[in-house]
Amino acid sequence: MMGIPISRRAWLSGAISLALSTTLSCQTRAQTPRLYGINAYYLLVESYRKAKQQPERPVQDIVMDYLTRDLRLPELRRHSQINAIRFWAFNDYPISAPGIPEGSFDAALWSEPNQVVQPVLHILNTLVQGLSELDFFLIPTLGNYWLSYGGILRYLEWVGAVPKGTWLNAFVTLQDQNKYLKYGADFYLNSRVEKLFQSHTIQVLRVLSKSPKVIGIDILNEPRGKGIYAQENRPVKSNILMQKIVADWLQRQAVFIQKNMPVSIFISTGEEGWLAQSPRMDLNYLKSEPQTQEGIDLATNMTRPNLTMGSIHMYTHPAAELQKTSLAGLPFTDRRGWDFLLRADRPGSWQNYQKLGDEWLRSRALAMHKRPWYLGELGWCRPRSDSDKRPLSSSELQNDRITLYRHWADLAFSLGAQGVFLWLLDGLQHQDEFYGMNQEQIQQIFPA
Repeated sequence: MMGIPISRRAWLSGAISLALSTTLSCQTRAQTPRLYGINAYYLLVESYRKAKQQPERPVQDIVMDYLTRDLRLPELRRHSQINAIRFWAFNDYPISAPGIPEGSFDAALWSEPNQVVQPVLHILNTLVQGLSELDFFLIPTLGNYWLSYGGILRYLEWVGAVPKGTWLNAFVTLQDQNKYLKYGADFYLNSRVEKLFQSHTIQVLRVLSKSPKVIGIDILNEPRGKGIYAQENRPVKSNILMQKIVADWLQRQAVFIQKNMPVSIFISTGEEGWLAQSPRMDLNYLKSEPQTQEGIDLATNMTRPNLTMGSIHMYTHPAAELQKTSLAGLPFTDRRGWDFLLRADRPGSWQNYQKLGDEWLRSRALAMHKRPWYLGELGWCRPRSDSDKRPLSSSELQNDRITLYRHWADLAFSLGAQGVFLWLLDGLQHQDEFYGMNQEQIQQIFPA
């Protein structure tokens, strides 16, 4: 319990756990090749849609055709260094909702909070088998912070911790920031949420544990502890800051995962790399201010013994924007890029953003406490001009990406990274207007 002096027995248990985790991490790292990866978060949904279109065929044949003929993954494996895939092994959408177009929530895994949709779980099992047979290492993700595919607001609504309809309102209007600030901390503090998350996770882990190609697991995609406590940088309770609450929650999930997966599996938070303290190095391009408002701290997470691999993401590029309309008909700006990290006294040139990215990698590597880590998402984009913020096309960005992705991958590996995963291989129905690439473009970046 918080505030109670730790016993010698508990201290020794923690020390043994830390030593064992460190030993296993070193052994696993020695056995795992350098990972050149892609993100393809949509694989479960697109596999499900393919199966739904062809109910007369065996699911295994449908999924393999999708992976081999539609996505052409065997070619990518042969003609590039890509040997790993990160994807969503969750789908916390509702089956349907009023006013939502049919098909929007395809491949939802839960018909009720505690009722799995077995055909979707079967497709996930088939997908993992197919990717394994194609000789890809796999890093599946178990949940999301953001609204997409459910996120933390969905869990809070499931257990009745927020008013009914909160998630759907946020989803259709995209006016979600006030809800994260109001309810974000509750996701990590509510014991019913944690119990439900683990009841979902155990069913997915039973699928993942069958494949020796699953070498790592992200607990959440981009977890944050945003809320009033983090915004004001004040303790949640008993002088405990939000980043510690989040770290302890992630540690408990890591312990739960380790009980249900092979001991060699890397367990990562899936976080972006925000720090609650200024980086421990001299900076010339990256702002030195900490990001306490995000309610999560990479350095604190890396002190937890069962989080055996660090995670960072990286979108250190000038801001690009697209004007869009939400499902509720409300206009909004889809804005990408971490330009806010560049020091104000540095012009926003291509060269300065490269150096910003270098310092992001170096400063985050220092926070890993010598543990294995990986760059789970790497994306580069830039606008058409200072006055036209629309993103350049993928073909216009290709030369940039070849140069920068190779440079940042080499730097990350030199700093001890286990892998570098590009965002994003475009799918059949899932294309990213800011970062999406086709197979040939990825092969040019990391040729065999």
